[in-house]
Amino acid sequence: MRALWHRRAVRHVILGLLPLLVVGPVLVIALAVEFAETAAPLREATARATATVLRSGLGPDRREVEVRWTDDAGAAVTSTVRAAGTADVPVGAQVPLRYRPGDPSRVFTNGDETSARLSELAFGIGLVGLLVAVAVAVSAAHLVRRRAAERRPTTTLPVTYTRSRLGLVRRSWLLVREEGRAGRWIPVHWEPVLETLEPGSRAAVHGRPSRDRLVVVDIGGTPVWQAGRRRLTAPRGEVGREPVGAPDRDVSLLRHFRADAALLAGAPVLGLLWAYLSDGGTTTWLLATVVAAAALFWVPTVLGSDPR
Repeated sequence: MRALWHRRAVRHVILGLLPLLVVGPVLVIALAVEFAETAAPLREATARATATVLRSGLGPDRREVEVRWTDDAGAAVTSTVRAAGTADVPVGAQVPLRYRPGDPSRVFTNGDETSARLSELAFGIGLVGLLVAVAVAVSAAHLVRRRAAERRPTTTLPVTYTRSRLGLVRRSWLLVREEGRAGRWIPVHWEPVLETLEPGSRAAVHGRPSRDRLVVVDIGGTPVWQAGRRRLTAPRGEVGREPVGAPDRDVSLLRHFRADAALLAGAPVLGLLWAYLSDGGTTTWLLATVVAAAALFWVPTVLGSDPR
């Protein structure tokens, strides 16, 4: 296990997952606490009644509905219910109400602000929990499958290192050629030894790029792991490489993560989109932005990125 931790790709994936492992549970706990506080009055509303709509579309935002009903003491009560959205309920319509026994001052119904907020919180808890679970599962499968690929038989094939850039995304690639077959473009986890690779140099390849979905290339005794799906054509964007030189071992993981962090520029946009779709405010945008940032920090670690 200690030897595995010394692999740069392993540390990159696991450390890149940490922000999501911290942010996700904290956010789930915060949402769960708010859910419990919001649901508390609703849990106490055990009495039920049927109300008749008197007017709807009231208030500055047209979200209030006036209803008349009879409480458990037989008294006629007129209440105002605030809907989750613009209310357009026909006059005379019958709606079910819930209220606290002996306290008709506050009533609840399907589609009101409280029920809508509870649905939003439950969806947020489920979404964040699912995101964290998927990220952990994908990362674990990513590491296990590549470790298993190292045990495949080797073939010596010519390989060429190159890098691509498309917007903020930078990736490392190995072009592997098999005799009599088209070359395969394989995205890989960046390793310092890649900088020393002469174009067309022969290296031991675990697996066959034309047959196996996953291969590992051994360069100078360093296993270079495949990061994503192989391609028959060159990757999109600007493709090239710098002259071969000594391995740049000054490229620390911290510097690598700083290069990956360029993707975080998209987090506020994703947060804004989520806030718009959920009709949330500033708090929703901030929380969604934090989760999106943690996810975008993790994505390059499994898709592969080039820190140069």
